[in-house]
Amino acid sequence: MFDALPDLPAAQRWRQQPYPAPIVVALIRREEEGVAPRYLLIRRKGNTYQGQWALVGGKWDFGETLDTAVLREVREETGLLAEFVALRGVVSERVVPPSDALPGAHFLLLVCELAAPDGIATEQKEGAVAWFTLGDITRLHECQTIIPSDFAMIQWFAQPTHNVVHIEAEMVSAIGAAEAYPTELRRFEQINGRSQP
Repeated sequence: MFDALPDLPAAQRWRQQPYPAPIVVALIRREEEGVAPRYLLIRRKGNTYQGQWALVGGKWDFGETLDTAVLREVREETGLLAEFVALRGVVSERVVPPSDALPGAHFLLLVCELAAPDGIATEQKEGAVAWFTLGDITRLHECQTIIPSDFAMIQWFAQPTHNVVHIEAEMVSAIGAAEAYPTELRRFEQINGRSQP
């Protein structure tokens, strides 16, 4: 089913995308002495993954540097003034719909690590924001209230490393549909490297 995505007519693609859409994704970690690290998530309000917790991020605008793009998205979606730390990885995420009446999609996710010295984040137009420990995030996953690929990215990229990795992710999801369909992560693996943690 994923191998047929390149042949999907433009009318059946999410927002008629001709190419994978470049998306900056922020893995924002806040560390305080004596407390487990916490990560900032947003609860999506829009049609795409509405009501699901997710990493903060969005479109990489033409002409922006990577750090400018991710810091702008974080500021727009959370009001947080963060600091760019590093590019942690690139995830090629292909999404097939659970029904032929729904669109397929392809995203190129650039996962960036950010630091949040003051941690002051507030709800903006995109949705509620909150800080979660890794244990809290695992519970969100168990309750199916976090986007599966975002959960996998947190599990993968929260581990300390200096390597930038290339991940291939494949999901079945009703992206942009008003109806509620379950979202399923079918594949999340590093190419030419270690497998999923």
